[in-house]
Amino acid sequence: MILDTQYLGALADQDEQARAKAGELRDSSAPLRVPTAVVWEAYTGVGNVASAEDADALRGLYERLVAARSPLDMTPEVARRAGELNGAHMRSDTRATLDGADSVVAAHGLLLNEAVLSNDSDFQDVDGLAVVTY
Repeated sequence: MILDTQYLGALADQDEQARAKAGELRDSSAPLRVPTAVVWEAYTGVGNVASAEDADALRGLYERLVAARSPLDMTPEVARRAGELNGAHMRSDTRATLDGADSVVAAHGLLLNEAVLSNDSDFQDVDGLAVVTY
């Protein structure tokens, strides 16, 4: 299962539904993967925190959340698929626009045939992508 930034952020915020899903995932054998684009997006949030103390605390929390999961690097194959998805969604009048990170997350899910864990409704418009919510 591919973990999206929204899910990691919900865990960081101690969201009860996200924590319940984490408990379910602990009991399953599904691999949990974090794309490097998600790490980038999460650390954008760290860099946007006004207080250095709060940024350090959030950085530590994200380090723990990411360290326990398998990383997914953006390969040329992922970049090509993500770019095509991003362009197709930008061109469409009916599909949600995917930002750069979301298109990378979706591409990983499609190429690995794994669901994306997120409450971000933009993923629902990606043809062939399984999405798990919490």
